[in-house]
Amino acid sequence: MDVVIDKSGRMVLPKETREKYGLEANSRLIIRENLGYITLIPVKTHINPDDSLFGSIKVDTHIDDPKTLARNHIKKRVEEET
Repeated sequence: MDVVIDKSGRMVLPKETREKYGLEANSRLIIRENLGYITLIPVKTHINPDDSLFGSIKVDTHIDDPKTLARNHIKKRVEEET
């Protein structure tokens, strides 16, 4: 499958791909580049993000900035998986 990038740098993902990965208007993708390849990774969204993260990070002390801790944890996991 190929897509065309327009003069503004936009591309349209085929309908079948959008449906397969649950992508809709305003969906987010992570872009990774590795060894000359570009990879698009769908970002899963949750109605209540706290529920999706509950119990995924083990800490022994109080967390002053849970959002930053969670973002760093997710970033590390994505990097490990790609």
